[in-house]
Amino acid sequence: MNKKLSLVIGPAGYGKSTLLGDWYGDLQADGIAAGWLNLDEQDSDPGLFALYLAYSLAEAGLYEEISRLQPEGFSDNTKPTVTIGVLLSAIRNYDERIVLILDGVENLPEQCIEQILDPVLLYMPDNLHLVLAGRHCGDLPLSRLKLQGQVTEISGNDLKFTPFEIEEFLDGYLERKDIARVAEKLEGWPAAVQLVRNILAENSDPSQALTSYSGAEKNTRDYIIETVFSPLSSLQKGLLLDFCIFENIDRDILQDMRPEGDVLALLGTLNSLDGQFLYISGPAENSYRIHPLLREALISHLEETNPAHFREIHRKAAMMYSDTGDIIQAIKHSLKAGTPEIGAIAVEKAGGVMLWNKEGMSRIRQAVALLPEEVYRDHPRLHLAKALVCLKDGHLNDGRHIFDQVTRQIEESGTAPTTELAYDLVVISSTLSVYDGTPLTEQVTDQIGDYINNSDLIDKVQIGFAQTVVCISSLQKGDYETAKSVGAQAVAHFQKYNSVFGEVYIYIHMASVALAEGELDEAQDYLTKVQNNQRKYFIDDKDMRLVSSILRAELHYERNELNSAARLLKDINHRLENGEAWYEIYASGYTVSTALAFLTKGLEACLSLADESSKYIKREGLKRLNRLVVANKAGYLCRSDLVSKARKLIQQNNLTFEEYRRNHGEEFSAREKYGVLQALVRLLIAEKRYDEAIPELRRLIQKARRDRHPQTEQKYRLFLAIAGFESGQKQPAFRELDKVLSFVRQKGLLRFMLDEASFVLPLLSAYCEDAKAAERDHARYILSCVEETAPANDKIILTRRENQMLEQIAEGHSDKIIARNLDVSENTVRFHLKNLFKKLDVKNRRLAVVEAKRQLLLK
Repeated sequence: MNKKLSLVIGPAGYGKSTLLGDWYGDLQADGIAAGWLNLDEQDSDPGLFALYLAYSLAEAGLYEEISRLQPEGFSDNTKPTVTIGVLLSAIRNYDERIVLILDGVENLPEQCIEQILDPVLLYMPDNLHLVLAGRHCGDLPLSRLKLQGQVTEISGNDLKFTPFEIEEFLDGYLERKDIARVAEKLEGWPAAVQLVRNILAENSDPSQALTSYSGAEKNTRDYIIETVFSPLSSLQKGLLLDFCIFENIDRDILQDMRPEGDVLALLGTLNSLDGQFLYISGPAENSYRIHPLLREALISHLEETNPAHFREIHRKAAMMYSDTGDIIQAIKHSLKAGTPEIGAIAVEKAGGVMLWNKEGMSRIRQAVALLPEEVYRDHPRLHLAKALVCLKDGHLNDGRHIFDQVTRQIEESGTAPTTELAYDLVVISSTLSVYDGTPLTEQVTDQIGDYINNSDLIDKVQIGFAQTVVCISSLQKGDYETAKSVGAQAVAHFQKYNSVFGEVYIYIHMASVALAEGELDEAQDYLTKVQNNQRKYFIDDKDMRLVSSILRAELHYERNELNSAARLLKDINHRLENGEAWYEIYASGYTVSTALAFLTKGLEACLSLADESSKYIKREGLKRLNRLVVANKAGYLCRSDLVSKARKLIQQNNLTFEEYRRNHGEEFSAREKYGVLQALVRLLIAEKRYDEAIPELRRLIQKARRDRHPQTEQKYRLFLAIAGFESGQKQPAFRELDKVLSFVRQKGLLRFMLDEASFVLPLLSAYCEDAKAAERDHARYILSCVEETAPANDKIILTRRENQMLEQIAEGHSDKIIARNLDVSENTVRFHLKNLFKKLDVKNRRLAVVEAKRQLLLK
């Protein structure tokens, strides 16, 4: 009131009239003269407008003064200038303050502004406070008063409900978390807040009503169409309807959807919406966002009143997004248009399977989830992208089935595949081989070589993928030198073309190579790079996190950091069934998790976990992986002195040395050969078939040395030392053990030795007493790490050797007699008796026999 003019501007439903009505009532209660005039489009005649003003001021309390100045009154023939002159004089002569409210100033035509409002603003008496309210102020001549600081402005932003006000207004209807959702949805629009309150009051479950609430709700839509949309011109309406399907509208969208005409200029005429329903949403001045409720109401209105146009604008939007490579938006709009074919083409045009190597799986997964099944038949590249998603999500059989379908479809068509389709086929074929653990076919290997050597066939980034395939294939074949060499080339390639995703996965494969060679420090370096990039660029990539966790768990396990390994492999079977993995990762995850279960929960829990994984493995047709799981189970049975069960399991699954020796074992992965062959050797040693084990081990050592597999070589050498020692070849056994201990000491490998504790402890104990032992200190260190060789269990489980000791002391034999009877040294006897006493929690032989009988361990 201390200024001449109040300007209240805001869109429909922002409470302008409510605010002014409350103020008008307060003015009257305070005895202040106040006049109110509602303006509409019919008030286009200046003379009529002047008469309405006179009537409003007379009603406000100026009747006597106006009558004194114009005794004959006003008529249709009275000139507007005369009427305005009389009114300004009457106001000036009035002793008190007077307020005049004009609501709906956006409806005033130009002649009314020039002949009526201009003179009022120019010659406004000091005791008059003028209030102009409307959706916009158009071309009102307010610059002089603003420059003089005589204007109080209240905008739509001032009229909006704040989150606190919304919470207060809806108090009792919703919980605070739901109110926050309301505030975000309504963006402070007062009328919408009132509508929501009405809806909530009528529903028994307000929270559920809020979940489904949108601008398409009938009452909300009807209100928006009537108060916001209907007053617009036909051109403005058409513009909003054409662009309401977009969450954000920028210059490119405007020009693509409406290439003809000056769309920006037309958009600029929507000043009644600007700032409240039409927002500048980005750094560019010509980027807009429609209020979500208005947008939803317009979409619903358009779909109901003109479904053909609704589908057409969605079709145009789908084509536009297809051209720009935004496949998800292209698919969404194509589905709304009823033309999913456009979305399918958009995925293939963007690269299909190739997108995986450029940016990861996120967009491919979304695309496959959105598109209906019927579009795949005519789009083999899209179908292969779906196969890739199946493989990445652990559904290998589904992926394999789709691949077979596509290849069969191509064969039946009798036409050669395009270059892009041929490449996609190679990608899926090689991915299947990598996941299955089978060697690449000669044809696929040659094709990959062609892609690497001929960059014209595919884009530059895809060469890095081809190198990745060669790296993994070489790793699986055990050609570690080639894997490292090609891996280094792939890293350089991905760095050159800024493909962080491809670079990270090469680090993962290089870490697998390092673990296979026993280079733990090198593996840690690669996994650190993986973690750093994952946190920086791929924080939400669950597949990358799964793969990284498994390899880090294997690293911790080899260092005997069991708690860290177990923490990383929590619920691993479920995670592997529902995430991306391939043979090396499956093998690592299942091997380490069952080993941890054996050590911490016992044989039964270990075998149960292995059987659980076998169900998934068999379901997905991973026969080679199943062989490794079987071999691991046989190893745990041997370590638990259940040798006959281990032999039965091996025979049932037809695992033999001869099979893995055929064709130099080229049809098997290095990891499978390593796992199965050491299980076979361990079984021979457990069965005391040393004469068979020793020559087999010497052959295996020579093969591992030729293949440059140092860790594999030393593992076989360890078994050779055990077999030699148990067969009485003590010094040759010690010499072999010298080499093994030197290797594991340098590499930091602990589980390498500790996993064979039930077989190697007598050897280590005797070795420590040998004067020529070169690695005595490390042997003692390993012995100190052995707290318990038998797995944890409620029931005491004795090793084969401990059972023999128990039987001997039950018969009353001394250490010397036991050593002679079992053909071992007295130190070995004392070592096993010490472990036996510890398990039975006794301190002498007599109590050991008593406790063993109580535990039913001794008849």
